[in-house]
Amino acid sequence: MRKLNEYLIESLKDAKEAQAFLTAALEEFQEDNDFEAFANALEILIKAQGSVSQFSKDTDINRTHLYRIINNDVQPQFSTIINILKTLGFKLSVKKTKRLKTA
Repeated sequence: MRKLNEYLIESLKDAKEAQAFLTAALEEFQEDNDFEAFANALEILIKAQGSVSQFSKDTDINRTHLYRIINNDVQPQFSTIINILKTLGFKLSVKKTKRLKTA
């Protein structure tokens, strides 16, 4: 499993690969609301850019709090997710899909 993670981290240094990985993680989160899987994807992307400690400095998020987020001990505020995505070099956008029927 360690070699798989190392390979994944190395491949995610490529911006297009990272974007595809993040897009898939966000789409999956929207379908199953599994924040743990999304947090794991963020952790892998963060590690692909360097150390978690440096990333916490870059985002101005306390390192302990950042670890709590990626270990799924706490669900962050929306603004924190936006900050993380921005520091990773991404922005969140919205696209039209079919409207869900309401009761």
